[in-house]
Amino acid sequence: MKVNVHDLTYIFLLLSFLSGYFEYMYLFLLIIFIHESGHYFFSKIIGFKYSEIIIYPFGGLTLYNEDLNVNTNKELFSLLGGIIFQLLFYLLVLRLFNLGYITIHVFNIIKRINFILISFNFMPILPLDGGKLINIMLDKIFSYKLSNIVSIIISIIFIIIFIIFDRSIFGIVLSIFLIKCIYLEIINIKYKFNKFILERYLNNYNFKKIRIVNSINKFKRDHIHIINNELESTFLNKLFDRKY
Repeated sequence: MKVNVHDLTYIFLLLSFLSGYFEYMYLFLLIIFIHESGHYFFSKIIGFKYSEIIIYPFGGLTLYNEDLNVNTNKELFSLLGGIIFQLLFYLLVLRLFNLGYITIHVFNIIKRINFILISFNFMPILPLDGGKLINIMLDKIFSYKLSNIVSIIISIIFIIIFIIFDRSIFGIVLSIFLIKCIYLEIINIKYKFNKFILERYLNNYNFKKIRIVNSINKFKRDHIHIINNELESTFLNKLFDRKY
């Protein structure tokens, strides 16, 4: 498991030590690591190509080297690993608290951190788990291209709401990070779609569902398409032959 601690995290650790909040920050980062470990172990179960875990002072990211056309149910399974590990850790802490091995002070800190992280992480904002969950659900309903556009619009709406209601220093740092992530999603939307189509040209995906479309923009995850009365593979071969 490759773990990369962001430089900003070390700064926050130093500040927390100087301000007397080191215990809180330490437990906060511990729970973040446990959450991301859940993504990692669940992804290993289904054979995802894992890249690394990045630990930020306000959350974490588990990165993969997977195709954009990976099965949505597998992606959902990997996504749920984080919250499952986090809840299992809380139940373990609760058990240790009831047995007298953990003080009420530490238990209350962990309980509060769990609530904060779950509430924050499941906001429908990319790249948070909530944003990814919305994106997966939209992929099951809409075309890949439309799903990404709608996910970005939802993310923009909720980041505005978040900025309005949380103007603390911590909230401002989070907002800057999320705005940067949404901006990258916007500028990469064309690249992601092209990669999505290129993967289909290069790989022989064996999806069971068939979808009839009149445009390449209507291609959908987990589906094989018939376009202009041609199989998807035939259409894409002609398309890329014309380009190259």
